[in-house]
Amino acid sequence: MAKKLISVWLSLTVLVLSTITIFAEENVEGQFLNRNIDINGNRIENYYLEDPFFLYQGHAYVPLTEESGELLGFTAEMDWKSRTLKILKNQPVRTRLAEEKLKCNLRNLPAVILKDVSVQLMSTPLKKDADGQFVLFNDIFLGEFLRIPELKVKVLDTEEYPLLQAGNVFYLPVRAFIDSGCFHWDAFFDNYSGLYISTEAGIDSMNFFDWEESSYNKGLVNYIMSKNRNLSAGWATMLVFLFKHEAKVNGVDVLLIMAMAEKESTFRADVVGKGGPVGLLQILPKTAQGYGITREQLFDPHVNIEFGTKYIKDKLTQYNNNKTVALSAYNQGGMAISRGGYSTRYANKIEGAEKSIEKYLENNGYVSGN
Repeated sequence: MAKKLISVWLSLTVLVLSTITIFAEENVEGQFLNRNIDINGNRIENYYLEDPFFLYQGHAYVPLTEESGELLGFTAEMDWKSRTLKILKNQPVRTRLAEEKLKCNLRNLPAVILKDVSVQLMSTPLKKDADGQFVLFNDIFLGEFLRIPELKVKVLDTEEYPLLQAGNVFYLPVRAFIDSGCFHWDAFFDNYSGLYISTEAGIDSMNFFDWEESSYNKGLVNYIMSKNRNLSAGWATMLVFLFKHEAKVNGVDVLLIMAMAEKESTFRADVVGKGGPVGLLQILPKTAQGYGITREQLFDPHVNIEFGTKYIKDKLTQYNNNKTVALSAYNQGGMAISRGGYSTRYANKIEGAEKSIEKYLENNGYVSGN
């Protein structure tokens, strides 16, 4: 009965507030947010989400899915007849994902801007109790038996807060929830660690800031730029998060991948070496071709790092995690290892670069582990 009354109330609200006559769309692209998402102090890896957060015009966008709603505390429903999107605030029902496995691999998302759609954010108004804590006004009483929820409704200006659709998923900027006055969210973005969201009224998202991770990542960024002063901070930051992503997904130490990229290419994606190896990790096109990757694709930093990390992981597995042998095989090929006449010079160089990164972090006051 209570659910039926809520449905009736939402429908009445839609009829009062919806006046849509012209439909229009504009094609755009959302940039995958290659950062962690922290919700009320609980870390969510963005690439573990079925539908990830992304960036559009410098703003973080949240997917209006059941999965995200359970984490952030909302339900969303689209009424195409009236072209009205209703988003109702409720309480988060989980703090982590049902399963943590790679579902979206850092790819950008084609999307459209939905215009002439009414977006309504709804919540039950808050008040403070005797202890100064925020609580909900639960009901409006209409007679002895009938009660309906009292709702606060905010109709968004979609010119200021564009509504995007990628596939079957709707997206709104996080700031729409912050500015609406209905949801009482607070959010903070740190370029070196990620997006922090508090969905609890009166709780500052900065309370969840991971200073150690931010320091560690900033140190890695500055190390890259110290080795190649022609690189921008933006490029170096992108590389750090690509290295960290592939290292975590493949179970490899991020410093190993960074050390390889330093010695192979000085962190440049456009390098073509003697004999034809390409990109950041100097991968031979002939080797990559066997895995369905073209030479042109190897110039893409993500493709290059992804393949190189998987390849060294395979070598580590093949040689029982003997890093020296695995690195020698990466550099000289498996036949050299089989013959027993391989050189360890390359492996020693990479291992020396790993130690150099650690020393840089320590000497410059950055957190030395993550």
